[in-house]
Amino acid sequence: MPIYEYECESCHHNFEQLVFKNKEEKASCPCCGSDRTRKLISCASFLSGSGAGTCKPSAPSKGFS
Repeated sequence: MPIYEYECESCHHNFEQLVFKNKEEKASCPCCGSDRTRKLISCASFLSGSGAGTCKPSAPSKGFS
């Protein structure tokens, strides 16, 4: 079951939501309750190999984390 990251377009709160059985429902913001949310692209984490669980940016960071 994947965990997706979302951002609320109303209050800009970032949150995660666990999605069951490929049912991708519209996420509601836990902070303000708004349905105006968007799914963010997040880094995948794997448990094997060197650098496990880290994102390696392809370009220099510009103040985003």
